[in-house]
Formats: sequence, C-alpha cells, structure tokens
Amino acid sequence: MQKELLEKRLEHLKPILASAGRSIEVLLVEVPNASFRLSGFCGGCECSSSYKEGIMDLVKETCPEITEITFEEV
Repeated sequence: MQKELLEKRLEHLKPILASAGRSIEVLLVEVPNASFRLSGFCGGCECSSSYKEGIMDLVKETCPEITEITFEEV
C-alpha cells in the first residue's frame, strides 16, 4: 500500500524529470525501508542532493513509518 501511495505522490515530478532526461522509480517499500532508483542524475551533484532531500521529505510526510530511505543511482 505504501509503495502505491508514494508512486502516486511522485507522479507530478515524472514529466518534469523526463524533460531533463531524468527519472525516479520506487523500487521497494517494506516498512521501515524504502528504496528509489534515480536515473540521469549527476552522481553527487547539488541537484541530485536536492532531489534526494525532497524525496525524503515527501516520504516522511506521506509514510512516516518509513525511516530508512536508500537511493540507487544509474
């Protein structure tokens, strides 16, 4: 249930990211863990960090029971 909820919350970002050649995907949600795949981001750059922080805030707001968030960058 949490995975679907997070995917729905991220839907508005997908067209914006796609226009810049980027994407985000919810890989796994098993409370208290969530994993996301970020594609097309510059590894370690400021924009990547900003998106990660924003996603972490969105997760905390949407599913506060998720406390461990990881990112796979490709």
